[in-house]
Amino acid sequence: MHHMMVTYTAKPGREQENAALVRDVFEELAQTRPAGFRYAVFQLADSGHFVHLYTDEGGTPGVLQQLPAFQAFLAGAADRHEQAATFTEPELIGDYRTFDDPDRPASAGRPVPAPDTATATASTAAEAGGARTDG
Repeated sequence: MHHMMVTYTAKPGREQENAALVRDVFEELAQTRPAGFRYAVFQLADSGHFVHLYTDEGGTPGVLQQLPAFQAFLAGAADRHEQAATFTEPELIGDYRTFDDPDRPASAGRPVPAPDTATATASTAAEAGGARTDG
């Protein structure tokens, strides 16, 4: 897997515009559900600092970049961002259930309901290496 982290700062007063464009990308992802990558965007509290995390899982290259909503996000980025984007390839040291289930539709910023107890227990057992619970 290949990881990419992109960070930048939106200009003062343009943070909400930037966040809305990012939400549009997630709305389109929720509708189109392309496979082969994971993508998350964070805005640091009370700031214009944004962090995009992208993990390539071997899908078709450029799928995200081809989305009309992502192209709209990129179109005004140079004018909207105070600090230009910095691209880094972090080395993953470890993770635990990062961003939950890859088969769940993109949430587009909406809360996702918690799974029922039976499903959560089965999922936990499977994640623990398929531990048997029948004694």
